Amino acid sequence: MDTLTTHSGYVLHLGVTLTQRLRHTLGGYCQESEVRYAALLEESGTTCADAGDPAFRDSGETAALAVGAFAALQAVAKRLGDGTFEGFFHEGQTRQFCLTPVSPQFMLLSVFEAPVRFAIVKLCALKAIAHLQEQIETMPIPERSKMPSGALSSAGDFSFEAAALFQQD
Repeated sequence: MDTLTTHSGYVLHLGVTLTQRLRHTLGGYCQESEVRYAALLEESGTTCADAGDPAFRDSGETAALAVGAFAALQAVAKRLGDGTFEGFFHEGQTRQFCLTPVSPQFMLLSVFEAPVRFAIVKLCALKAIAHLQEQIETMPIPERSKMPSGALSSAGDFSFEAAALFQQD
């Protein structure tokens, strides 16, 4: 089956046009903020689009771990009485990263080197997140639509056109 449904019941079909727009936004974000790598992750652990240093790309393990860590820290924040979880930031000796919510279903992973200031990354991320939200929310059917009740779907969260999976430079 070519179209998949998320656990919230939405069909998300990422075609070439949407993927290119997302990559363009992430690429601009990388340049403006000096982030080495940025990725839009879906809550299932799927990397929807990315930009920056290809050395950070993998088969999906990083996205799955990042989404799991985000969900765990979000749950801890709720248990501690903070319902407004704005993501998290890891400060390493040479490399840093942060996960920031884009929407209830998507988050932004940003990887950058230690000299880059987190405040600059966060400021630039706010602008990129606004663009990502517009792109996600304004895509016409069939890119984003509700599955009719009783429709069968395969396991998974996204349907990708083959051209959308591979960056075409």
